[in-house]
Amino acid sequence: AGAAREALSELAESLGMSIEAAADGVLTIINSNMANAIRSRTVQKGHDPREFSLVAFGGAGPLHGVDVARDLGIPEVIIPPYPGITSAAGLLTTDLKYDAIRTEFQVSSNADGERLTRDFETMQVGLVDQFKADGLEAGAVTYQRSGDLRYVGQGYELRVPVADGPVDDASLANIFKAFENIHTAEYGHVFEDNPIEIVNIRVTGVGQMPKIELPTQSPGGKLDDALLEETQCYFRLDGEQQIMATPLYERGKLPVDQTFKGPAIVLQKDTTTVIPPGAKATAQAGGNLLIETGT
Repeated sequence: AGAAREALSELAESLGMSIEAAADGVLTIINSNMANAIRSRTVQKGHDPREFSLVAFGGAGPLHGVDVARDLGIPEVIIPPYPGITSAAGLLTTDLKYDAIRTEFQVSSNADGERLTRDFETMQVGLVDQFKADGLEAGAVTYQRSGDLRYVGQGYELRVPVADGPVDDASLANIFKAFENIHTAEYGHVFEDNPIEIVNIRVTGVGQMPKIELPTQSPGGKLDDALLEETQCYFRLDGEQQIMATPLYERGKLPVDQTFKGPAIVLQKDTTTVIPPGAKATAQAGGNLLIETGT
């Protein structure tokens, strides 16, 4: 805490404000930047973030989770059991994936289905050999075909799924129709008289890896058993900073299925979870901490 105050003291002095106000401003800017980044991947692509849950992980994710979710109107935040190593755990347990890609440059007016069929099959055989070398059985691997398509003259492509099997005239028609549907969903229009170009074709292979079975917890215990101490914290309420009595809880001792209200802070070795006023949290049997944001 002392190092944090020292780091912000110069900024606060130059702005003529308290260290707490400077810290609040820093957090507000950071949270706004993260919320805007989420908007660019959701709202701008036709998805309403209010219909989703926000998973906050990484060492700092649970610190910002509720504020970011509230900015976006997201009703709940999920904190995994070990947020600081969630990415590492995913790396070790995620399915094995390989992509094969081949450039085609075929125009819809004279697309060669036989050539596409041959190229798809050649790429898939190569992926089969790769998965065998990694020790995966054929039954553990699935393959998906797709193409990168655009209107002739465009500088960007859209990924279009391609059905398995030979690429005949009917398949080509389905591919080009799917491109138009995706283009409409992405940009709101199509160019009916413009020829369509198949730039690349792809085969993606996914090999299923064993999954981690996380231990579950049974309901029971008291919230007071998880209480470490009570401290004074600054929170923004109705546009103003207020000092509020805030309990500090140990994550590993939180009782399952018991809901507690903010303000509260949950501590563990790899992260700190902030539950601001108006939010409430519940430790779940599977190890997640579910926070209802109150939005």
